[in-house]
Formats: sequence, C-alpha cells, structure tokens
Amino acid sequence: MSAAAVVAAGVTCGPLAFSATAAPAGNPLARLTADQIARKAAADLKAAVSFHYHGSGKVSGQTIAISMSVTHQGCTGSIRDGNIGGLAILTIGKDAWVQPNDKFWEYAGIPASELSAVQGKWLDISGSGGDSVTAALLPFCSPNKVESTLGAQLTGLVKGKTIKISGHRALQLRNSGGQESIYVSISSKPEILRIIDDGTINFSAYGARVTLTPPPASDVIQIPGGSSSAQSLQHLLRGM
Repeated sequence: MSAAAVVAAGVTCGPLAFSATAAPAGNPLARLTADQIARKAAADLKAAVSFHYHGSGKVSGQTIAISMSVTHQGCTGSIRDGNIGGLAILTIGKDAWVQPNDKFWEYAGIPASELSAVQGKWLDISGSGGDSVTAALLPFCSPNKVESTLGAQLTGLVKGKTIKISGHRALQLRNSGGQESIYVSISSKPEILRIIDDGTINFSAYGARVTLTPPPASDVIQIPGGSSSAQSLQHLLRGM
C-alpha cells in the first residue's frame, strides 16, 4: 500500500446512517445522495487551483507522515517514514527536486563520514535520468492523481454524522459496512475535509496562494541518468 493509498483510504466509524431526506435544515446537500456528494467533492478537489493536505497513516506496519501543498503547476511539501527518514519535495512543471534528511541519506547508504557533503542538498530528479523518480512523486503532487486515488471510495456510500472540522460543518460519507468514510463540507460546493483510516488525512487551504521557487543552484546535486542513485531513490519513493 503506497502513501497515495493512505491519502485515499477510508475510516472505521460506527454511527447510524440517515437518508437524504433526514438532512438538517439549511443543508444544501440534502437532495443529493451520498455518492453524488462524494463525486461532486472529488471533482471540486480535482478542479481546485490549489489545496493542502497533511496527516499520517500506517503503510506495511510503518507510520508515514505527509504534508503537501498541491497546485496544477507543481507541489511542495514533505514525506516522512519512521524507518527510512524523510524527504522535502518540490516540483514545478516537469522539474522536480527532493531534499533527503540525514536519516534518509544514511538509509540510502551514505556513510556518516560523508554526510556533511550532502546535508541540506537537493537532488535534481528532472530530465531523462529522473523520469521514473518523478513518476513516483505524481501520486502525491498532482490534483488529478490525488483525486483518482479516491476511486472505490466514491460509490456505495451512505450519509453519516455531522461534525465540525476547523470551524466548518462536515458531513460524513461512509460505506454501508462502516469501514470507509470521507468528510466533506456542507455547502453548495462541497470540499473534502478529512479522510480517516489507520491514520488521518486533513484537507484545507483550497485556492490558497502557493509559491513554488526552485532551490539555489549551489544547493542542487544532479543525479546521472540511469544511475544506481536514481534507481535507489525511485525504489525508496515507491516503498513509501
């Protein structure tokens, strides 16, 4: 299960479902089914100028934490794994960079005696040598990919409880078995606010300004095309 699957996972919750006609007064979603609301919220996510998501979840028994601001031009954020360390991530168009932390460098095989030479450096994974690595970042960075990971969560849903998330009224949409849920804002333009499974992923800052600035050239290390470093990085990213 990849980190993208964590973002798209559901939740085990136990409230009784209620029908569309039982929605509270003033609910603009009252006449829509749970599936219709979910599809509408997913479409809004895909079309959003930008959004932010953050949280953590279990992947193969390990905790993965992610924080990402996503636009249609690129993304910026970080991914951390308790075992192998973490990466700051930046993509702008077809250009992409990752900045491993010390633990990640060590996991990748950099000896402690050489760590000072790469600390704080960004790896340029753009171009032909980094294509496969860049592809491994897409599930985290592309609005289309993030939306597409929701897949099976958008059908067979029923309405659940109403809660407050960051001051917004949010409606729970869960599967009939109660094991998967998506929380969306109760508005004429519903937005996905939370998805919960082994962990919690929160969505916010729809349409917020996101600045994407390439790292200074002096802080960038190139990865040779087809190098073992590029292959190792791709493997590690896909493992997340």
